[in-house]
Amino acid sequence: MSREYPRVWGKFERDVRGKASSFVIEDVPESMWDAAVEFMLGNYIEEDVWWSTAGTAQDPDAVQEYRVLWKGIISQKMSLACFLLGDDAKEKTLVGVNMCMLQEKDHFVEHNPPKTKAGLLSLRMFAEAVKVPAIYDKYDVTSYLMGAGLSVAPEYRRLGISVQLLNCRMLLAKEIGQSVTGGIFTTTAAQKAAEKAGMECLHRVSYKEFGEQCEIEFNTDTEHLKIFAKRIE
Repeated sequence: MSREYPRVWGKFERDVRGKASSFVIEDVPESMWDAAVEFMLGNYIEEDVWWSTAGTAQDPDAVQEYRVLWKGIISQKMSLACFLLGDDAKEKTLVGVNMCMLQEKDHFVEHNPPKTKAGLLSLRMFAEAVKVPAIYDKYDVTSYLMGAGLSVAPEYRRLGISVQLLNCRMLLAKEIGQSVTGGIFTTTAAQKAAEKAGMECLHRVSYKEFGEQCEIEFNTDTEHLKIFAKRIE
């Protein structure tokens, strides 16, 4: 379906180091696609439980595999960016990204098969997690807007930006005709953001058990992998 693109989904203000600062959340404009992908390839691949376990950041070839994957995802025009607005209205600093894509029941995500060890490990984790039909069963849907990675710049964390991105994702889902948004939340911080955004935990499994399912040993302080979702009214 056709829609306005890019468009602004939300605006909010926060106190940043004693200064009132304005933020805007919008579709990632095509001119920022590459910058958004590189943003995700920064802190995210070192901090996310799956990617750190797989060792993605330490393998340049694996990083390139995910660069290609995320470029394919962002070209679907369903991903969101949070910008800090400067004193000049045209000055914007990228501080957060939420990669999103359409996930359909009984249809595995189209991708170039990875060749690196890290890529194969990540694919094994994802394939195991998406076997869980909780979102489809709970809401009786055959597709939903799925998060494919969310990251906020370290210096702008603890300002609720992740929650704002998730809230705007709900608006985007409705705009593209999806009644549900959700996904796999791998870290404690991400899971807390999902709860604050009013999403419902539909499935959880300890990383010990999930590791046994995937034949992978997870080294993480996060206790559970969780699947969250929400119906958009």
